[in-house]
Amino acid sequence: MMIKFLLLTFLVISPISIRADKDLMVKECHNAKAPSICMQCLESDPTSVKANPVGIAGIVINCLNSRLQNITKNITDLLSSKEDKGDMKKALEACKKDLSTEATTKLSEAKTGLKTGDYDKAGLSIKLALGFPLSCRVSLKNVKFTSADLFTQINLFGQLSNAAMRIIDRF
Repeated sequence: MMIKFLLLTFLVISPISIRADKDLMVKECHNAKAPSICMQCLESDPTSVKANPVGIAGIVINCLNSRLQNITKNITDLLSSKEDKGDMKKALEACKKDLSTEATTKLSEAKTGLKTGDYDKAGLSIKLALGFPLSCRVSLKNVKFTSADLFTQINLFGQLSNAAMRIIDRF
């Protein structure tokens, strides 16, 4: 009888707890320019329902890392398909270098800032990391390069960066 009571209690209370944590996710993403992108990111990580606001910011930074890897892979694929050695290839190579080294380093610094409680550093690092794909997009447009997929990935990175910075600003 006692086991049934405990099981019933757990089944009733558990969904309420998960709902409350989902409410925190919605609250944290609400102020982003693209809250649905933020929520997609958080929902892709099963630990997000148990995360506090700092943990939620960390999960968004993990999503930024994944987006950055996707952008870099996309550029690598584009480079392997480009035969000319002109300005487009140079721009793509510069983008790949900046994204795979500089932007990745800045996101790592953002994670460290979160872990140490230096939220200003975390926010600034995300802002600096965002500058690399945005600069890449400008460079590619200047050489008349177009890739809807690549530019969409860069836009998504920007939206997630905005979400992370807004979440961190609230600490």
